[in-house]
Amino acid sequence: RYLTSAHLSLDICLFIITCRDLADVIVMLYKRGVKVRVISDREQINAMGSQIDRLQAEGIQVRFGQQSYLMHHKFAVVDRWLLVNGSFNWTRQAIAGNNENVFVTENDQIVTSYREEFNRLWSDFDPKKKNA
Repeated sequence: RYLTSAHLSLDICLFIITCRDLADVIVMLYKRGVKVRVISDREQINAMGSQIDRLQAEGIQVRFGQQSYLMHHKFAVVDRWLLVNGSFNWTRQAIAGNNENVFVTENDQIVTSYREEFNRLWSDFDPKKKNA
């Protein structure tokens, strides 16, 4: 519900996405004209069920870091004012079977911090940069 409320933009930073239902929502939003950007862990591109290739095939911008550490963030910023953050990876197991947490807020200070972190990572992982 929170993701589908996006009208302008959806910035997603996550370790992995294998849940087809969530990928369907992302693709639907993109086709509806929402600007979608995704940052994910490079090591998870070829994981079983990964939806990253599908998102890229649809034209959604996806960036990855080259660093040796894991991209362990799991958050989405919806229309620059709403934050969805939690412990879960975007997998069916996390949604239906794990003990997970999700924090949703419109608190401007918190959302701004996450929006700035996303933009910093997006810039750092620009494939045109030598250190990306």
